[in-house]
Amino acid sequence: MHKRTLFFLGLIVLVSAGLGFFTLSRGHLWWDDFAGYLLQAKSILSWTMADFITHSTFTIQNSSYPPGPVAYPWGFPLLLAPVYSLVGLNPLALKLVGLFFYAAFVVCAAFLARTRLDEVDTLLLTGVLAFAPALIAANDLILSDIPFLAFSTLSLLLIERLPRPPGSSGVAGVAAGAAIFMAFFLRSNGILLLAPLLLCLLSAAWPDWRLALKKAWPPVLTFSLLVGLQAVLFPGGQASYFSHFSLFSLPRLLDNVSYYLWLPASTFDQIPGGVLLYPLLAVFMLVSLSKHWRRDIALYAYSLLTVALFVIWPERQGLRFIYPVLPVLLMAGFDGLRLTIAHLRLGWQARALGLMRAFWGLVMLVCLVISAQSAYQVMAGGREINGPFDTYSQQMYAFIREKTPVDSVIIFMRPRALRLFTERDSFMTQRCEDLVKGDFVVLHLKMDGNGQISPEQIGSCNPALKLETAYQNKRFIVYQIQR
Repeated sequence: MHKRTLFFLGLIVLVSAGLGFFTLSRGHLWWDDFAGYLLQAKSILSWTMADFITHSTFTIQNSSYPPGPVAYPWGFPLLLAPVYSLVGLNPLALKLVGLFFYAAFVVCAAFLARTRLDEVDTLLLTGVLAFAPALIAANDLILSDIPFLAFSTLSLLLIERLPRPPGSSGVAGVAAGAAIFMAFFLRSNGILLLAPLLLCLLSAAWPDWRLALKKAWPPVLTFSLLVGLQAVLFPGGQASYFSHFSLFSLPRLLDNVSYYLWLPASTFDQIPGGVLLYPLLAVFMLVSLSKHWRRDIALYAYSLLTVALFVIWPERQGLRFIYPVLPVLLMAGFDGLRLTIAHLRLGWQARALGLMRAFWGLVMLVCLVISAQSAYQVMAGGREINGPFDTYSQQMYAFIREKTPVDSVIIFMRPRALRLFTERDSFMTQRCEDLVKGDFVVLHLKMDGNGQISPEQIGSCNPALKLETAYQNKRFIVYQIQR
């Protein structure tokens, strides 16, 4: 890239990071994935990872359905650990880890796009990704999604930059293997990146597949050695993901196909008329595919494998599952637009190109304005403290810590969050017969049956037990279970 392009890229990154920072709240949504990551980070700092696995196994095995795996991949907890050691349970500071990697993702996306597009289109595409309200908002969650997106995009970039035959992959191959490992270390589906690696090398060397395999050994060996090292240093637990397939059904599979085919449209759903951008991109992506399928086979393969994985996965968690597909979708859409313009009459091409760039420039500007409005609202609200970090939640945790025995078992809809704040074993259930396994049950009075027995049913659902109110505030009620 020219210096002027690098300047504008730097400006985009700075503005994007600024918007992300001012969008951060001092609380968190009532998803307790973040608590699982922080519990693992704490166990790394105290080197009590085996103890974490024991407590987490108790939670997963006793819950009426698994709230998560026994252990997430250890990469994100390892990234959180230094920050946690300095600031403890400070959600605003902990979210800065994700924000740093969001800036890294924007840079990687720009350089990946530059392998296909000219510098103007690269900046437009990067700006749309950098300012997209859905992605900016993702920084307010303590989850592995954004760091994984950064390493996933970096892996694709390094794969694209591997020397083509007859050159040796050497240092570049080692870097690609290390990046793929980091993606895998953050999320198990990072292993899918081995597919674009091998396809890229096979496509470049075809029909000499032996040469492709020879060039593949530096990245594959690097990846394998790092996987072996992490297996020695960190305990397992990711295999418990397979327990989620107990929720699998054929109707769910068929429904997931249509769901994920349309899901990318939610990237732009905050933009007026933005839902139409995805069909537009999809049409021009097909144009690009028809012309450049061999050049882009690695990128398409990774995208398809990612979508296919989550089509068969029984649970949905929205756009965040397919973040890594978005740069590929936009890049292919831009490429298809340019190919279409190239087929117009010579006198029309410059005008069409100008209209295209004006359109995407407007989309980028609208994304910027919407994200800026969101940031303003967060700051005007004093960076609201919400969810498990709010006052009512903290009061309930304080009661659990101070008034219950340390060996108590607490039934709660978000068991990992409860353990994070109280150091008590916990599990979640919607089954009345499971109450006998706990000492206390905590109900969120505004959540109804979302991961808990509803407050209206709790008193009568298990006649064999007597529940005695031990604590209550405006948000929670804690019952002691009398046997």
